[in-house]
Amino acid sequence: MPVSRDDILHAHRALLGRAPRDEAVVTAQEKSRHIGVVIAEILASEEWRSLRRRHAGDTPPWLVTNEEVAAIWGMLLGRAPENDALPNRFRAAGMSAVDVMVFVMRSGEFRKRAGARFSRAYVPDAEPDAPAPAGHGAMRAPFGIEPRLLPLYHFLHIPKTAGTSVSRVFDRMFRSLVLYAGGIDLAAAVRTDPAFFHNYLLVTGHIDVNNPAAKAEVRENVFLSVFRDPAPRAASLYDYIRGTPKHPLHAQLQGLTLAEAFRSFAPFRQQVVNAQLRIVFGATNLQQVRHALQTRSYVLGRSDALNDFLDAVAHYTGFPRPPAIPRLNASDRREGGPEPASAQPGHAEVMAEIAEASKIESSFIEQWLSLPLSTVGRPREPARPET
Repeated sequence: MPVSRDDILHAHRALLGRAPRDEAVVTAQEKSRHIGVVIAEILASEEWRSLRRRHAGDTPPWLVTNEEVAAIWGMLLGRAPENDALPNRFRAAGMSAVDVMVFVMRSGEFRKRAGARFSRAYVPDAEPDAPAPAGHGAMRAPFGIEPRLLPLYHFLHIPKTAGTSVSRVFDRMFRSLVLYAGGIDLAAAVRTDPAFFHNYLLVTGHIDVNNPAAKAEVRENVFLSVFRDPAPRAASLYDYIRGTPKHPLHAQLQGLTLAEAFRSFAPFRQQVVNAQLRIVFGATNLQQVRHALQTRSYVLGRSDALNDFLDAVAHYTGFPRPPAIPRLNASDRREGGPEPASAQPGHAEVMAEIAEASKIESSFIEQWLSLPLSTVGRPREPARPET
C-alpha cells in the first residue's frame, strides 16, 4: 500500500513533534511499502532515541514508553489505546516500540482498516504562546479536550485559490483531527452515524457550505475559505483542467480556447461565473450573501493575502499557525502541455468578459475582503418540545 504525504507528516509530528526537515525526506519516504516502514525508520533514528532517553527516567531505554504506545495506536489504528494499562503490560513483556508496532500490524483491526488514513486521535501540544482565542481555548495536551466540545470547521477549498498550500498549513494547525472529504461519502457518513464527525475538528476538500457534514449540524459550524479575483482564477482553472487528464472536463476542453470554453461550454462557465459565492454562501447576490454572513460563522480571506488569512484563522481558533506557507500546485504550465490561456488570441477580451459576468463576486471581494473577514453567526435556537 503506497504511503501518502499526509501519513508521513502525521508520523513525524506524532513521534518527533515536528514536520519532516525538508521535501527530500518526504519524497524518499513516499517510496516506502507501507506506513510501518516510515514509523520504524523514525523509531530507529538518533533523534527519537534522544527524545526517549530524555523522558524515559528509570525505564530501560529499549522498552516502549507511554508516548510511543499512544503514537503507534494513533498512527496505525486511528484511535487512543483502549486502556492506560497497556504500556505497562508491554514493558513487563520486555517489548520495544518496534515490537509493539509489529504486534499492532499483525492484529485483525489493523488489517481491516489498512489503507485508511492514520493517526486520528493524537493531538500534540499547542504552542505555549498561542494567540488569545476568539471563540474557544486552544488544545494544550494530548487527549486534553474532545473535538465535540469545539466547533466543526469546514475548509471550503475553491479550485485555483491556493487551497492546496492552505491545506498543508491546516495539517499542522489542526494536527491529526482533519477529515479529507475527497475519498469519503459525507452523506453516507451522516446517515450511518452523525457522531462520526465528533472525531474531527476540520473537514476539508472541494466541498461547499451545504455539504452534508454542515447540514447535519452535529455541532456549531465555522466555514473557512479563500477567494481569488474571478478572471485570473478562471484562466488558471482552464489551464489546470487542460493539463490534468483525470479532471472530468479535460476531454471537452482540449479543443477549446478559453474564450470558446467560457462562451459556449456551460459546465466550464458554471465553474467560473460567481462560482466562489455559490460555494461559500450558496448564493449569488449580495443581499443573500449578507444574510449568510449574519447567520453563519466564517473566516474568509484572499489568495494574494494568505498570511493575513492564516493569522485570522489562528486568532479565531486559538491554534498556532506555522510561519511558512508552502507553494504547492501553483504552476499551470507544464512542459509539453497545451497552450496556456494567456498565449491565446483574444485573451484580454475574454478576461474582460469573465470579469463583467462575475462582477457581483468581484464587488464582494473588493468591498468585504480588503482585510480578512471573521463573523460569528447567530446561535442555533434550541428545539421546542412538541405539544
